Amino acid sequence: MGDFNHGHIQWTSLQSTGREDQEFLNLVQDSFLSQHVLEATRGENVLDIVLSSQKEFVDNVKICEPLGCSDHNQIHFIIKVKGERNRKIRTRKTFHKGRYKDMREYLAKIDWNKTLKNKTATECWNILKSELDCVVDKFVPLKKQRKRSKKKHLSKEAIRKIKSKQMMWKRYRHTGSEEDYSINKEALSQATAEIRNSKRSYEQKIAFNIKHDSKSFMRMFEVNRKFRITSVL
Repeated sequence: MGDFNHGHIQWTSLQSTGREDQEFLNLVQDSFLSQHVLEATRGENVLDIVLSSQKEFVDNVKICEPLGCSDHNQIHFIIKVKGERNRKIRTRKTFHKGRYKDMREYLAKIDWNKTLKNKTATECWNILKSELDCVVDKFVPLKKQRKRSKKKHLSKEAIRKIKSKQMMWKRYRHTGSEEDYSINKEALSQATAEIRNSKRSYEQKIAFNIKHDSKSFMRMFEVNRKFRITSVL
């Protein structure tokens, strides 16, 4: 938002008569920006403009009377943003880093005969379970779980084919039969074809919506430029 002083631009028709104004208009269009002020803000010219990367981010634009001694009208508008949600941090226990020597020493200090004396089987189990939970919490460190990134280029059908292929592979590893090998090979072929179709459809969708969502296109471009995407099945 600001006073860009390009009064010869017709924002409704996206036309301009001045050279500098045309260069600025080309820059806005090449950057896939949306301009939301369509009424005059000083005299008969639109000098104060509001730009956004997506049209949906700005709403309810109003041109109001100048404030104080200013000869520019006020611009009131609403910016639509999503508040950050409080995400619960998920953790898991890293048992391979557990201090098992300290666990054994801790458990060895407990007088089990005295602790479990005159207790029923259920009571003994609850006591044992409670002590084990305590010792695990005490000597096994926690690790934050990373949220898995969603593979947006994979359709539901592609994910289903991948899971089916993985099941067929596990079956073949278990049986080792020629029949299961052939089934696994066919499942791999179907999954690979569906992944390619899904990726192609996703890229076409991104390219079609580039005017309204240029960031997704640039992310896809950077990934394809840096890495050669191959099948990992």
